[in-house]
Amino acid sequence: MRLTEPDYERRALKPARVGRRSRMTTRTQKALCDELTKQPSMYRCEMADFLHCNFGIRISERSIGRTLQSIGWTRKTIRRIAQQRDDDLRDHYLHRISQYQSYQLVFVDESGCDRRAGYRRWGWSPKGFSPVETTKFGRGKRWHILPAYTQDGIVLRRVYQGSTDSDLFEDFIAQLLHHCGRYPEPKSVLVMDNASWHHSEKIVQMCREAGVVLEFLSPYSPDFNPIEEYFGVLKRFIKKKWCENEDFIAREFKMFLEWCVDVVGDDTDVAEGHFHHAGISVTQPPE
Repeated sequence: MRLTEPDYERRALKPARVGRRSRMTTRTQKALCDELTKQPSMYRCEMADFLHCNFGIRISERSIGRTLQSIGWTRKTIRRIAQQRDDDLRDHYLHRISQYQSYQLVFVDESGCDRRAGYRRWGWSPKGFSPVETTKFGRGKRWHILPAYTQDGIVLRRVYQGSTDSDLFEDFIAQLLHHCGRYPEPKSVLVMDNASWHHSEKIVQMCREAGVVLEFLSPYSPDFNPIEEYFGVLKRFIKKKWCENEDFIAREFKMFLEWCVDVVGDDTDVAEGHFHHAGISVTQPPE
């Protein structure tokens, strides 16, 4: 049969259907994304149940995965936020800290470490096989790293075994104050979190006598503390340098940790980046 010109145009313009039409509509996509914003840790089977319960549709987990990939959603490590965090207290802290120049700030915090610090979570292997690495199990004694961090990097650090208590922390602050200026000089504002031993009366008195201002972070606000990012970089550096230093680590684990702390803490550009990520505008002291 010969097609007339109008018939030909209508048939030519009609799009050809390829494959089955997706049950995932714009509306269901938006609903799923809204639910994932509230509960980002959902498994795909839970997403399928959510769509069935709320929209009466059955969608396979594989289809859900393809849909999320097509709209730019990927699976990442979750950053957890404490329910106890108070936005008013956070705003109040930001208002207080904005009164200071970045070169006046010295952040102090501690972090734990043991011989498992060198374990790497990811490895290579052929498809379908899990990577296997033979490792001597046992974490050994726990060590603590206690640094004082400025926009120029580490100004003082201590690496020690055991737990942190008031006596040890007070001794560290007494040593740190020799590196500090009187307010408003550089390094004249100490910033710490709300650990109980940070609120020692002796520390308050020592800072007052040294002319150093003492500030405390708002509760449950590690994102305001640039030293937290420093600890993250430090732990990655430890993993990177572990294999090539295993013999040295077996003999002198403390010395290895001290070396890592010093190397990572000696990079001014990285430290300034950590201050910036914590919401602090970096400024330089007057000549």
